[in-house]
Amino acid sequence: MAPTNPLPQIRRVVTTHDEQGQAKVWIDGEVPNISPRGFTDGVSFGLAWTTNTSPADCQTEVDGRTLPIGELTNDEGSVVRYVDMPPKHISPMHRTISLDYGFVLFGQLELVLPDGSRTLVKPGDVVVQRGTDHAWENPSETEWARMVYVLLPAKPVVIDGKELPAKSIH
Repeated sequence: MAPTNPLPQIRRVVTTHDEQGQAKVWIDGEVPNISPRGFTDGVSFGLAWTTNTSPADCQTEVDGRTLPIGELTNDEGSVVRYVDMPPKHISPMHRTISLDYGFVLFGQLELVLPDGSRTLVKPGDVVVQRGTDHAWENPSETEWARMVYVLLPAKPVVIDGKELPAKSIH
């Protein structure tokens, strides 16, 4: 059985405009946390918003949480996702064809690269992933960690004439 996640629920507040052009709150509610297929240790993802165009359409009446995305990214727009990682969680090594801004909100995580290097990131730190292979490890024995990611479409990375492919987390 997966451990109980002690981190606070994620709340999203989405604004829009009324008929007179005045700003107003459109959506105010919790973001469901869902464990991805194949993970049993309690890790969970919360999808806050996604767009299917760039630049984004700020007048759409579609809740961005309902738009389709790929495994982790959207090739045509942005994705905002939270990931909660239990103590000792280690993600698979993976790569997205995207530019990712990852912000640590709670706990500490180690960014693990294929060469074995590890970089400890703490609350307030941001990691800018530029299409690189990477994994995440929560080194704590007791504390959960949370990151929020903003993923943007990017051109594939080409090294020595060869395009580096995406690598699934599954």
